[in-house]
Amino acid sequence: MFVNGITEIEMSRQVGVAFGEVLQTPNYTTGVAFGTHTRVSFLNTGSMHSEPDFDHCRLLILFGSQKGSLSGHDTMKSALAMAKARERGMKVVAFDPICSPTASKADQWIPLRPGTDGAVALALLHVLLNELGVLDETFLARQSNAPYLIGASGGYLRDAQSGKPLVWDGADKSAKAFDDSKLIKPALGGEFEVNGESCRPALELLRAHIAQFTPERVEAISTVPAETLRQLAREFAAAAQIGGTVTIDGSEMPLRPVCSFADSRGSTCHTQGVWTGTAIQLLNVVVGAVDVPGGAISTSIVGPGERLRVRASADGIVLFGVQRPGGESQYPDQRARVPETVQLHELFPVGKQPRPMFGLALLDYPELIPYQLEMLIILGSNIVMSGADPRRIVAALEKIPFVVALGDRLDETLECADLIIPTAQGLERLDFPVNRLEGWVTGRHWYFTARLPAVESPPDVRHTVDIFLEWAERLGLRPELNRLLNGQLGLTESERLAEDGRYNNREIVERRMRSMFGADHDLGWFEKYGLVAWERHVSERYPRGVLKLPRVPVYFPEIVERGKELKEILDGLGVSWDLSSYQAVPAWSGCWSHKTRQSDQLFLVNYKLPFQTSTTTQYNPWLAELSQRHRLALYVTLNRSTAAARGIADGDEIELVGTNGYTARGVARVSECVHPEVAAVASCFGHWSHNQPSGGAAGVNFNAFVPLDVRGMEMLSGDFDQCALVTIRRVGRRQGSIFKSVQR
Repeated sequence: MFVNGITEIEMSRQVGVAFGEVLQTPNYTTGVAFGTHTRVSFLNTGSMHSEPDFDHCRLLILFGSQKGSLSGHDTMKSALAMAKARERGMKVVAFDPICSPTASKADQWIPLRPGTDGAVALALLHVLLNELGVLDETFLARQSNAPYLIGASGGYLRDAQSGKPLVWDGADKSAKAFDDSKLIKPALGGEFEVNGESCRPALELLRAHIAQFTPERVEAISTVPAETLRQLAREFAAAAQIGGTVTIDGSEMPLRPVCSFADSRGSTCHTQGVWTGTAIQLLNVVVGAVDVPGGAISTSIVGPGERLRVRASADGIVLFGVQRPGGESQYPDQRARVPETVQLHELFPVGKQPRPMFGLALLDYPELIPYQLEMLIILGSNIVMSGADPRRIVAALEKIPFVVALGDRLDETLECADLIIPTAQGLERLDFPVNRLEGWVTGRHWYFTARLPAVESPPDVRHTVDIFLEWAERLGLRPELNRLLNGQLGLTESERLAEDGRYNNREIVERRMRSMFGADHDLGWFEKYGLVAWERHVSERYPRGVLKLPRVPVYFPEIVERGKELKEILDGLGVSWDLSSYQAVPAWSGCWSHKTRQSDQLFLVNYKLPFQTSTTTQYNPWLAELSQRHRLALYVTLNRSTAAARGIADGDEIELVGTNGYTARGVARVSECVHPEVAAVASCFGHWSHNQPSGGAAGVNFNAFVPLDVRGMEMLSGDFDQCALVTIRRVGRRQGSIFKSVQR
């Protein structure tokens, strides 16, 4: 089995995949809890991710996101674009339990109870659709499944001959196939009778469902005042400018200058997080602000030359990826089946690579794995510290007879390995491409960049690609690996790897450069110029403004069917999981933490710093010193009233105790800029491995307080619920200026 970290970029991953295929192992996965929001994006738009269109957006609502504050991916471009948009007058509203660097610069910071973003989004949606009656009828009728007729069973009503979903044509009062060329006026509301069966459009069912999320009810759930919710919904409706157009590069298209945005773990990595992200995205959908100027822009549905990276299901709904022979199918074509992999991804038909199940499967469901896992190869991923409950992950690793770890520094995961193989770190590596067109990048240009080594690696340190190539050579798998790489890397005929050829990373990188951009674009060219860039066509920037694309969903009947199929599989395996999330409309019923929280417990949340990245940079002595002097880095931030009620003053040493028995000590920072029910820490400090720099063990490891338990999983995506509850007590007054951490 392979676990590949986020530090291993595209070609390393592809070579790793190819090596796993020639080994004929079913187990290959990337990273740990990367984010339910990617599953949300695939499900709703067919894209890996989406970004606000900073060029035209006038109102940006952030849910648990620090977009624009040098955090996350594409940081510098996003920060610059955010700054320019603010100068042009874009308003930013931030829903966040803490006043993060982004929220502190927003026009409006709205603190809310952690894990309630989904309820808030559904309340805003309710106000838009049911109280204000604001919607983009043209977009919903022609580019979504909002008009599809839903029968008593909850599924699509279908044409008897073609099997296609039906819609009601208000022009001649009859039901027609959704793609009928004679369809004139698709109905979005009402109740109709077709072949003796009563039915309603999908949007009508969504409206009825979200009516329960009134601002008054959601105020009690989230602590966000009902009037604040209504005020923001009114602003969103007005700013959407439904019916407005703009001409860009000679093409007239809709202008919808609003964006509701979720990113990474902040809002969607909770129970029912897929539905939370969907509710946030539906705010864009109902006003038509999807892949048009001003709205939420998908990063990976159209490539250069207007090459589509999405396809339509039989029902006309957008699907991620172009289907290839033997390729993995995606929702709704993917079906639950008896597990073959250690991460049990077969039991998550709506999800994609449920990585956290790796530890749970080994500890709690070993009987579901049809073999004994003999060996684990970890590539640049600190899975012990960056997932949840380190002690349980360590216990899972101890069940594997042989663990091999490839990495560029000692960390908590490498200390669990039986064999450590040193690999080149960032300043020693040659990688191409670094920015992937189908990944995170939006904007006015396509660009491919090369990562060039600044220094040579020590003699015994190698690039991960070279390690894979040598392993394949020693195992007699070189011909099979070379054949696979020719296809996976898209090498042209003149650059193809010979089956019996021996290559290294540098040679393959250069062959790929020439394959992609011509014989003159060799390594020397990239060493001189660094990147290839060209301007995107307007249809590649705003695909739904120009191109005809498959429809986006507002109603998800296939999820109900996948749930029924999954229950049959689980019943046969003797497993009982909560499948209540398998609904056709966005659901919210709260996280485990909302249902079990005691009066003395606080929600522990984490936030990002612009000078630290996940668990990978704290070993840097300069950054460690900077963290010790930074007012946001190593403290535990408490609301002033919360701290006073516990007898805690600014600068006191405090102890945190989690529901899973994990404890840590930190230094209190008292502030009004945090929700009263919250304790906030920067992620991800509190290292405990050997050879840390001075102060490297300081701070708190948020992930350690996240329980690794299936009852806290997001059951559609297979990701962690990032809820953590802690009790806090004062230990004493901090002595001196150096932070110390005691973590157990």
